[in-house]
Amino acid sequence: MFSIYAIINPIDNKPFYVGETNSFELRKKQHLKGTDQISGLVIRQIKANGFVPLFVILEEHDDEETALRAEIFWIETLLARGVELVNSQAFTGWAERKSKRGAETRKADQMEQLRKVANGRRAKRTRPRPDPVDADGWSEQETKRLLGMQKNGIGLGGMAKMLGRPAKEVRDKLSREWV
Repeated sequence: MFSIYAIINPIDNKPFYVGETNSFELRKKQHLKGTDQISGLVIRQIKANGFVPLFVILEEHDDEETALRAEIFWIETLLARGVELVNSQAFTGWAERKSKRGAETRKADQMEQLRKVANGRRAKRTRPRPDPVDADGWSEQETKRLLGMQKNGIGLGGMAKMLGRPAKEVRDKLSREWV
């Protein structure tokens, strides 16, 4: 089980750190022991004033990816609400997370669009771009089809019918292509 937790300063009752761990009690002991990181320095100050920081579990998840996403959510939510956190992400990770969040949002939007198509709802479609036409009014695709039909021995009437053009236009185009 992965826990997302906050450490709260009992002096002002405000969280100052959000973390994620798969061993909450061990991580709590590590924090209380203190480190040279900013969070450890704050904990030392709290203890020096005769208090003990409060540890609160915000969420628990079965998998690490979901837990990490939840940690980022809590950090960004608290920062957006004006809470001053000492997490390293609060100082250097914002731009990178914003970029990642944008990519994840685009991926989610694409997945939603695929779900709609798979469930029989129409997806937004764009109009196909028309093929550019040559001086004779034939697109490149039509010309390729015509030459392929000729190569496969399809008669003039059959080519005209498949291309939806008069036989004279097909004959004229064939004569220009082989010049």
